[in-house]
Parts: sequence; C-alpha cells; structure tokens
Amino acid sequence: MPNLNLTKFSGHWYEIERSFYLMELVRSCITVDITELPHGKLGVVIKAKSTWTGSFSFSEGVATPTRKDPSIVNYKVNSKLPKAFNKYVPRLVNYYLPGSGYYQVLRTDYGNYAIIYSCNDYGIAHTDLIWIWGRRKELNAEMRSDIYGLLSEYRLDSERLTLSKNANCTDDDD
Repeated sequence: MPNLNLTKFSGHWYEIERSFYLMELVRSCITVDITELPHGKLGVVIKAKSTWTGSFSFSEGVATPTRKDPSIVNYKVNSKLPKAFNKYVPRLVNYYLPGSGYYQVLRTDYGNYAIIYSCNDYGIAHTDLIWIWGRRKELNAEMRSDIYGLLSEYRLDSERLTLSKNANCTDDDD
C-alpha cells in the first residue's frame, strides 16, 4: 500500500485476529494506539492484558516509515534499561527486543480494518506474522471474508489466523 496516509491510519486499533506469535500467547484485549510524531515517524503504544494475572502491560516504540514505501515501517521498541545504559547500547538492544522489526500495512480502509504483515530474518530463524486490526472489537463476517480474499491475493493463508482473545474485554480495558 504505497500511498498509506499516516494521518488517517493513526488512532486506536483493536487486534482482531493474528497468526501464531509466541509473545502474545498469554495476552488478551490487545489494543494499538498510533500517533503522528515529528519527522514523519509514528509513536506506537501496545496495551495487553495478561490472561494469567489480569494485569495490563504496555509496550511503547517508534515506527519509522521507509523511504521506498511508507507502508513499510521499521519499528523499534523503547528499551526499559536505566538511562545510564541507554547512551551505550540503545540501538543494539532496541533492535533485538521482542516486537522490533519491519512491519507492512498491506491494506487498510482506515475506518474499519488494517492488515499488518511482518517477515523478519534473524540469521538462525525468521518470523512471518499476520495481524488483522479493527477500529472496533469485532468485524462482521462479510468484512472478514473480504479480508481473507485480500490475504489470498498476497498468497497468505488465512487458515493461520486465530481469533484474538477479546471475549472478556470491557470498555475499561481500552
């Protein structure tokens, strides 16, 4: 999606479906808030509820659109290291933190859904991940079917997707 409008894409998103991702196995009620930052960057805050403890965790980072295609972003998680360490190792640490990497917005209509894809090579392993985000907690069956059709155009298997654990999420969880 080479003409991604970052202003329209910004805002509050719910994770609706995803492919297997180890980091999200014990998480539910996942939301993503995207804000525009100076110099064309995006601030990203991911909120997730632990299915074990019921407590919430937050992950914050910055997504920098690539020059070649603004729908492809290099996302770096902000490290939680003490400031004394940050001046020595921030780039190296942030690159390898879970969640850091390249992500692409394959498709979005801005008001209802977004298809996010990531394929990262880490030398000894690689990840190939898909997320379906929605502006609301649920997508109707017709829209899901349309999204699955779009995934097949990219030769991505919708059978890999599982519904995100949003059944017991309240409005207070947003």
